[in-house]
Amino acid sequence: LDAMKEGAYLINNARGKVVDIPALIQALKSKKLAGAAIDVFPREPGANGAGTFNDQLNSWTTELTSLPNVILTPHIGGSTEEAQRAIGFEVSSALTRYLTYGSTMGAVNFPEVDLRAISADQLSFVRICHVHKNEPGVLKKVNAILGNYNVEKQFSDSKTDIAYLMADISGVSDKDVHDLQTQISQTRSNILTRLLS
Repeated sequence: LDAMKEGAYLINNARGKVVDIPALIQALKSKKLAGAAIDVFPREPGANGAGTFNDQLNSWTTELTSLPNVILTPHIGGSTEEAQRAIGFEVSSALTRYLTYGSTMGAVNFPEVDLRAISADQLSFVRICHVHKNEPGVLKKVNAILGNYNVEKQFSDSKTDIAYLMADISGVSDKDVHDLQTQISQTRSNILTRLLS
């Protein structure tokens, strides 16, 4: 802090223990620093709400929060109540898209695959959602199983050792659905196979 220019501003959004907060308070009070913005603290509140960021958590909290030239925010933007609601909606929407359509768009640690929805008038259509080990020959084996059907749409993506194939096929009877699920699930690379109709 001593090496900073007179009247400088300090922003810490890296790690809570990087800045000596009592020394920062003194630098702000003495006008050495013009202001500070902090969203990380040596000890973070364990929950949201009034009174959780207090002197029991950090002995200097009251002194820091009373300074007019300081902006304090939660370290993780997701910690705010609004963000928690938004995250809850986003997660439930993503889960619904996966369960209903097989879509994995927006996934962080899983291949992103999406196909347009099967319409209500496409009665003999089935969507295959096949999660498998990312290894050579999988598509050849799956497409051999699908050989008696018309593959309307197909998309595959991989991320490291996992791959995900979505395929919409037509001309599928109710009996065929069970047979297809069994055959694809029994392939050597299978992790999970779902059929949506």
